[in-house]
Amino acid sequence: MQCTAYAHLSDEKLKKLRKFEEEFGTILVAYEKVPAFADLSDDEIRDVQKEEKKLGKILIAYEQ
Repeated sequence: MQCTAYAHLSDEKLKKLRKFEEEFGTILVAYEKVPAFADLSDDEIRDVQKEEKKLGKILIAYEQ
């Protein structure tokens, strides 16, 4: 499972994106690059799983 977010584009980059949309006749969506998953030890994974149970949510560890 990877979560992505819409990219934050400058006005200049947004204009370029819209130009491509016009050229291709399509809608393009820009997303931020997804960071790599963190390489956790078994102990760290257990700690994350404990927090998941406390929160009732899924946690995903990414590299910084």
